[in-house]
Order: sequence, then structure tokens, then C-alpha cells
Amino acid sequence: MRMTIGRKIGMGFGIFIFFALIVVMLTNRTLGRSRTINDQINQVYSPSVDALVRLRNMTVNSQMLIKHWALLESRADAPEKTALLKITEQDLPQLLDRVDTLMASWDKDEVAAMNQITTEMSALFGLHDQIKELLPSLESYSDPFIHLQRNDMAEEGGPLDQQAKRVLDKLDGLLLMQEGKRKELGGGMIRSFDSLKFYVLYMGIALVVIGVLIAVIIIRGIVTPVQRLRTVLLSLGRGVFPGTKVRTTNDEIGDMSTALTSLVDGLKRTTDFSHAVAAGDFEATFVPLSEDDMLGHALLKMRDELGQRERVLEMKVLERTEEVVRQKEEVEKQSKKVEELYTNVTDSIKYAKRLQESILPPERRIKELLPDSFVYYRPKDIVSGDFYWFEKVADRVVFAAVDCTGHGVPGAFMSLIGHNGLNQAVKDKARARPSEMLRDLNRIAYEALHKDREEYVVRDGMDMALCSFDPEKRILEYAGANCPLYLVRDNEVLQFTPDKSAIGSYDLEGTQFTDHRISLMEGDMVYIFSDGYADQFGGDRGKKFLYRRFRELLVSIAKEPTHLQRDQLQDAFMGWRGNHEQVDDILVIGMRA
Repeated sequence: MRMTIGRKIGMGFGIFIFFALIVVMLTNRTLGRSRTINDQINQVYSPSVDALVRLRNMTVNSQMLIKHWALLESRADAPEKTALLKITEQDLPQLLDRVDTLMASWDKDEVAAMNQITTEMSALFGLHDQIKELLPSLESYSDPFIHLQRNDMAEEGGPLDQQAKRVLDKLDGLLLMQEGKRKELGGGMIRSFDSLKFYVLYMGIALVVIGVLIAVIIIRGIVTPVQRLRTVLLSLGRGVFPGTKVRTTNDEIGDMSTALTSLVDGLKRTTDFSHAVAAGDFEATFVPLSEDDMLGHALLKMRDELGQRERVLEMKVLERTEEVVRQKEEVEKQSKKVEELYTNVTDSIKYAKRLQESILPPERRIKELLPDSFVYYRPKDIVSGDFYWFEKVADRVVFAAVDCTGHGVPGAFMSLIGHNGLNQAVKDKARARPSEMLRDLNRIAYEALHKDREEYVVRDGMDMALCSFDPEKRILEYAGANCPLYLVRDNEVLQFTPDKSAIGSYDLEGTQFTDHRISLMEGDMVYIFSDGYADQFGGDRGKKFLYRRFRELLVSIAKEPTHLQRDQLQDAFMGWRGNHEQVDDILVIGMRA
């Protein structure tokens, strides 16, 4: 018989359910027995014991009350006599009726014992009646004959006591029998529950073992083959054929394994056919898996179409080869021309660099004018739009940091205009104030940039920080066009704000510049600079360096010798830039008072 997945799972759960039903049946039987025992205890023996205990207590109370009747002179309506009458005439008959009802469920020996007790109690209460007849009223106590009779009956160890003892002894014996039966039934219920606990424990263990066995069988018969199929399918999903065939079983998974093996074989043949076609073998043969094999028929069609296209392409290649050869020769000619042009342009720019460097003051001249100073200069391209300028004017040293519009070749041309303009602006030695120099330079630059160009406005210009320093008096005058001045004193940065107007502004008449007169102290460091350093991108997040970080850097290096400050500015810049491209020309001038 073929063991399908449904039959395997059905058999496993059938066995599990069979043992579960056994546990349920045993539990139900035990609970039924326990319920019967509990009913006997609660409905028979517990009420019987309670009734017998009440009967015994009633016998003891009536014995005490009848002795009181016999030995103590009292009226007929005395409380003790009334209580005794209530017991004998009302309570006792009701209690005996209750006992008679319960006796229907007793054993024969218990019924016989109760019958004996009833007989003895009848005798006892017969004696009670005799005393009641002898002493009906208070006057009867004075009769000597009656006095002797009542004393004989009620004395210690007399007929009343003897009869009462026989009743109590038999009641005690019956109570022991009832208590024994109740304890026996309780013990039986406990043993029944212990048996149930035993059955449930071991049947539970058996169910766990059976469940584990069923799980193992399902895993071995279902899960494991499915996992093998999954591995093969995942490999096929990555385009990898399995190295071994999938084992088959006599169920639905076996059918899937057979189908998957057939599919893998077909895909291998399809792959071999595709490789042959890719290699140019358009005569390769291929047999589709069936008439409905869409992939197989599509591959055959692809083979035929590729063969036809290859023949057409071969003709076109032959036709275009000659044209490509001709185009190659023409490209080679144009490439040579471009290389020659590039070489000429590069040589021209390098020559422009030498010309630009020639207008910059040499380091020796800078040290003559300002011994304790440095210039950190780093162009972005071969030529630069930033430049520095130093000159002796009377008893002062005039120096400037200039940032021309743009960088590279355009900035270099602007730097020539700025350099010549500065030289012309300071020819008049009487005009030594920086604001006057900037105003003259603005006019010179404006005329150079806007001459004969009334039809449009040129927006090019220069940002500049211009300083005039008296070394003897340590007086520094500063005027700026968009370039501030930083003074580092006592680990703090004092900022001097420039005017927000560029040199060469088209608004010639409205442009004004402001002088800042600064009394320097020994050890003060003065810095003027372009915006290239603060605008450089870098760091971990590719952000700008910014002026805040630039000021912190200047404070940290201000006490170092000036030549070391330049090196530290270089190291900090290169560390921040990292692999980022330099975005602008860099110029920083530092001077110690």
C-alpha cells in the first residue's frame, strides 16, 4: 500500500488520539468512582455521624435533666423540666425519624446495632416516664414513699445510670462503625485519585514519547525530503545545478522529486544547447521536453534567428570595416592637433604662472619688512586668483591679502590688475591711510574693468584686507573689502569687520571704506586671509571648515614661532581636506607685533 503524506499524518495522529482516549476513559472512570464515594460520604455517613453525635448528646442532656427532675424539688413548669419534655416529646422523635431515613443506606450490621440502640433508649425513656409519673407536681416530693423510690432510681450507679450507660456504649460502638466506614471511603477516594495520578503521569509520559516518535517519523518522512527539495530549488534559483539526484519516496514528495529530477536534466540539456549556440554552433540539435515545452521551442527559434542575423551581420561588418578604418585615420589626425593645442595652452599657463610669481614679493623681502611674519599661499590651479602684496611707504609697512574673482586663468588676470592698481594707489606717499588706498584702488580697478563697456556692467572685482603698520609705535591701521582681520591676544580672537563692498564695484560713487586704528601689544598676532581656507570641504562628513573652526585653529597656534604656524596651517588643511578636491585658492598672512 502506498504511504501518502495524508496516511502518514493520519496514522500518527490516530495513535496519539487512541492513547489520549485511554487517558480520558481512565480519568472519567476514576472521577465517577470518586463522585460515588463522595456522595456516600456527604449524603450518608457524614449526616449519620452527625445524627448519632446529636443523639448521644441528647441522651447525655436528658440523663442530666431527668436526675434533676428526680433529685431536686421543683415545680412542674421549671425550665429543666420544660427542656426535658421538649427533648422527649419533640427533638428526640424528629432525630429518630432522621436516623430511620439514613438507615436505608446503612449496612445490615449498622442497622442491627441501631435497632438495639432504639430498644435500649426505649427502656431508658421508660424509666424517665416512671419518674415523671412519681413526681408530677411540687407536692409529690414530700411523699416519703415516693422519696425512697426516686432516690433508688436516680442514685449514682442506679437503674438510670446503668441504662444510660448501655445506650451510650452502643451509640459509641455504632459511631466507631460509621467513622470507620467514612474513613475507609475517604481512603478509597484518595487511593482512586492516586491511581488517577499514576495513570495520568505515565500515560502523559507515553503520550510525550509517542508524540516525539510521531514528530521523528514526520520529519524523516516529510520534512527531511522537503528540505532536500528546498536545497535543490534554491540552487536552481541561483542558476546552479545540483551535483546529485534527489532521492525519491513512495508519496507525493517522491512524485515532486521525480518531476524535479526530470526538470534538472532538461535544464542541463538546455544549458548545453545554449552554450553551443553562444559559441556559434547554429547547427546544434535540441529536443524539447514535450510539445508544450515553451522554453525549448523558444530556444530553437532563437537558434534559427541568430544564425540568420549572424549572416546579415557578417555582410554589414565587411561593408563597415573600410569606413571604420577611414574614420580611425581621421581621428588620429584630430587627436594630434588636440595634443598640440593642449601642449601650447599648458605651456602658456605655466609661463603665466612664472609671470604671476614674479610680481609676488620674495620671502627675503617680506622678512626685511616684517621679520616675525609668515605667508601661507596655496593656489588651487597652476595660476591663482589670490595674491599677497608688501611695500615700504615712508615709515610704515603696507601689506595686503587679495582674493580676486574666480581662480585659475581668470583669477590670475584679475590679480595682475589688482597688483598694478596697488602699486599705483600707493605712489602718493602722503596717502598712507588704508581707506584712501582702497578708494583709489577701487577707482583704478573700475576704470580698467568698465572702460568702453557702457552697454553692460562687469561684475568682476577683488576682496582685500589692507594694513598699514608702524613698527616703532606698534600702530596698525586696517581697512577691508569683504576680508576681515583677526587679532589674537591672550587666547582670544578680536574680529575687525570689513566693509561689504568689493574692489572694482560698479557702484563707484557709493562705495566707501572704513579705517580701523589698532594699538598692538607685544606678542599680539595679526591675521589677514582670503576665504579659501574656511570654505574648504573635508572632515568625516564632507562639510566646510568654517570660520569658527579657523579661529580656534589660530588661537591654538598663535604662540608658536611664525614659521611653525605656517607649517601647522598646512598640516591642518591637508588633514581636513583628505581625499576631497581643493575648492579655492588659499592665502593666510600672519604677523606678530
